[in-house]
Amino acid sequence: MHSFFVSKKIDDNFLIEDKDLHHIKNVIKLSVGEKIYCIYENEKYNCEIKEFLDQVCSAKILNKTEANKSLIEINLIAGIIREQKWDYILQKATELGVTKIIPVQFKRNVVVIEDKKREIKKKRWQEICETASKQSKRTVIPQVLDIIKNIEDLKNIKADLNLVAWEENCENNLKSFLQKEYKSVNIVIGPEGGLEKKEVDFLESIGYKCISLGSNILRAETASLFLISAIMYEKN
Repeated sequence: MHSFFVSKKIDDNFLIEDKDLHHIKNVIKLSVGEKIYCIYENEKYNCEIKEFLDQVCSAKILNKTEANKSLIEINLIAGIIREQKWDYILQKATELGVTKIIPVQFKRNVVVIEDKKREIKKKRWQEICETASKQSKRTVIPQVLDIIKNIEDLKNIKADLNLVAWEENCENNLKSFLQKEYKSVNIVIGPEGGLEKKEVDFLESIGYKCISLGSNILRAETASLFLISAIMYEKN
């Protein structure tokens, strides 16, 4: 069944508007009586399309269904890379269950987003995450935060465990840090050009643990998804 995130509820009905209404009526062309999932305040409901009005679709709640909720929150802190690959990270990280995505302008970033384009980019990235959440039947849409230009601002993003993947002079493996129980983890992945030693040194100074992802050098998008998958597998 198709899933839709909703924010309006009247009695035992959800109201679907705007682009989701357009999608239901004109793209997938659902009819009155067809079943859909509605996700409201991170809870998932089985619903039936009740009626179409001028600017809204009404969906009657049938029952609440069990939502798949992760046992750990993962915040992906990643250097921005080329658009097609960055979009891929957003989509797949959402499918894998991340909670937040924090784009960063590291020193070696190949891609630099102009200030005047930041809000437009952020809105587009958030829409990619929303679409991926619907497709993967998630009950939570990952939040895309503002682009971070100053690495020192990362000290404000808190988690129980903080990890930075680095391909140079780092022998710690991921498993050694996952033996304890954590409710949240920050993972830092550099851009295409990698992280500078000064950046890694700073991250370690604020509590990040440097980890190796193996002997092979992974692309930024591969490293991100590998690390998310490994943590989810170990903790879920």
